[in-house]
Amino acid sequence: MQTTENKGLLIFFYICIAVFSVICLAPFILAVSGSLSTESRIAAEGYSFWPRGFTFETYEFLFGSKAQQILRAYSMSVIVTVLGTVSAVLVTTAYAYVISVKSFRLKNFFAFFAYFTMLFSGGTLPWYLLSTKYYHLGDTLIGLFIPYVLSVFLMFLMANYFRSIPHEIVESAQIDGAGHLRIFFSIMIPLGRVGLVTISLFYALQFWNDFYLPLMLVSDQDLYTIQYLMYNMMANIQFLASGNAAQVGGAIIAPPLETAKMAMT
Repeated sequence: MQTTENKGLLIFFYICIAVFSVICLAPFILAVSGSLSTESRIAAEGYSFWPRGFTFETYEFLFGSKAQQILRAYSMSVIVTVLGTVSAVLVTTAYAYVISVKSFRLKNFFAFFAYFTMLFSGGTLPWYLLSTKYYHLGDTLIGLFIPYVLSVFLMFLMANYFRSIPHEIVESAQIDGAGHLRIFFSIMIPLGRVGLVTISLFYALQFWNDFYLPLMLVSDQDLYTIQYLMYNMMANIQFLASGNAAQVGGAIIAPPLETAKMAMT
């Protein structure tokens, strides 16, 4: 009887997960359908799960002259995400380890130093001047991830994982002659891999989705990430689709707007 109840409950859970998966896929299907629809049908009839007036015109409009730039922007996003995630995870875990070491006298000072930045900041203008005039991060690859290499929230999250590791393990390693560098890489990192995976995921998503740093620090198109390129292209399309659209040969330029959003998504 107990086995039958467990199987029934398991089937119920699988059904719930399947329904939830379909719901999560719905926006993706809607985006694909919208990108393959005509702008006039979308404007008149709205979105649907089946293309309205099936066409590839939007993709031809977007990628006809921008294919190389889009490919380069994708490559830049991948590079920034990989380098940024590796750098951020290394810095975050190192800082977290420092404030979790019981014998370190200044651990509370450094913990408060990091926490203080969560409450107060210098503002956008001082940050911009510091990044460009003093750190020279403008139009550089490292400028696309260096400002994000330490998230205080994720650092404290990782520090809590390190504190959950029994201190006796660390003491045994120290008795055997292991230094902090050996303890960090051979004990803390392997035992804290759950927290390591967690913060790596958060950092990867942050670097992949970010367009603020390119917006503030980059003017060289070769350093555009795919997110900032999409933002830039949508701004241009929005302008052309507005009342300020230019006239060529007496005809008003009317680029796809809604379908372009779906295609770029």
